[in-house]
Amino acid sequence: MNAELRSVAVERIRRRRNFRTHVLAHLVGSLFLIVVWAITEYQNAGGWPTGLRTGRANHDWDPWIVYPLLAGKLAVFVHAWVAFGRSPTTDEEIAREIERLERQR
Repeated sequence: MNAELRSVAVERIRRRRNFRTHVLAHLVGSLFLIVVWAITEYQNAGGWPTGLRTGRANHDWDPWIVYPLLAGKLAVFVHAWVAFGRSPTTDEEIAREIERLERQR
């Protein structure tokens, strides 16, 4: 087995495992946050929401939950791009970088 190919395979497995861990942590954290939001909004609004209206009246829930959930989804999306969307470094890229570094000396 080629040592270089093995190291690429190990790195891809590591990225995939880290991504799965991140997704699981995001799901558990989101679920916990939604439960906390529902409990506090139920207590603050005096019951279940009665409809979607502008302004804050009795039984209106504050939709702040949307912002941390969207931020978490964005973080998972970026992690997915980093883990799966980037190709391995090629020998040509390494040679160009070495050449650039030598010119800077």
